[in-house]
Amino acid sequence: MGMLIDGIWRHEIDRYMRDGAFEREASTLPDHAVCDIAARLRDNTRLALIVSQSCPWSHRTTLVRALRGLHEVEVVVAGGPRVEGYAVRGFNETAPGDAPIRHVHQLYSATDPAFTGRATVPLLWDVQARTILSNSSATIARGLDRVGGDWRLAPDPMASDIDALNAQIYEGLANAVYRAGFATEQDAHAKAVRDVFATLDWLETLLADRRCLFGHQITEADLFLFATLIRFDSVYASLFRCTRRRLVDYPVLWAYARDVFAWPGIAGTFDFDANLRGYFQNDGDNNPHGIVPELPDLDWTKPHGRDPLGSLMVWQNGTLVSLEDVSCGDHAT
Repeated sequence: MGMLIDGIWRHEIDRYMRDGAFEREASTLPDHAVCDIAARLRDNTRLALIVSQSCPWSHRTTLVRALRGLHEVEVVVAGGPRVEGYAVRGFNETAPGDAPIRHVHQLYSATDPAFTGRATVPLLWDVQARTILSNSSATIARGLDRVGGDWRLAPDPMASDIDALNAQIYEGLANAVYRAGFATEQDAHAKAVRDVFATLDWLETLLADRRCLFGHQITEADLFLFATLIRFDSVYASLFRCTRRRLVDYPVLWAYARDVFAWPGIAGTFDFDANLRGYFQNDGDNNPHGIVPELPDLDWTKPHGRDPLGSLMVWQNGTLVSLEDVSCGDHAT
């Protein structure tokens, strides 16, 4: 995959495997997004959210942006073959020395000329300051949630509970599918697959009698989980060899995923074909011949039947109000 070493792109190096097991490295970039997004937008700062269609961590941020209707934050899609990591096309920015920005790693080097690490997405780019504010999906999502309006997907009184649930789903499912897919030793793959399906089994039971992960209330955790579920049958079950069961084999989770898909603005955040190409064609490590399979024959618009579990609610100024009563995804672009 390649990475930056002291600000220089090195294709032959990538530190993400340990004894046959995939280990995701934490970023070393400074993180300013939670406190800065709202203030920077009030100051008319132009912000660009750099994402990939095939990246669930990117999808977390665009889901929050869509449901909150935050069209003020521009979205720039990175994609194409991973020649030097993620490519960026049509991004009218230049690196130091007026070199055109063609790859995401150039944004990292522009922020820190001595940066060492993987050039990941999503990232939030301050166009005026020409710097990355954050490359943490969790931080960016939380920062976007604090822009405008008086309703929240991660209200402060619930933040620690949401963080704990996000971490549990991350360890057992969202990152575990990558541990399964990237493993080069059988034992590492088997352990990751056990974690994946134990977590899916638990979620199937948890969501059987509640509309959302926190009862009737929509939270950030629902969007984070959805970003994994929508990719499961087309990518993780096949390319990542999580073959024991598919999402559609979980009646509750499949209905829940379709429920989230129907929320305002959500369907427009996901391109099924681009996601498939991103995994099977653009990132060739797991699929060297670039053969792209057909999408599973699934109807994401099929009625989910979860309305009897209660109306969808959101937190607003300490009380729960109907999703229909707040300004949300109608304004997303």
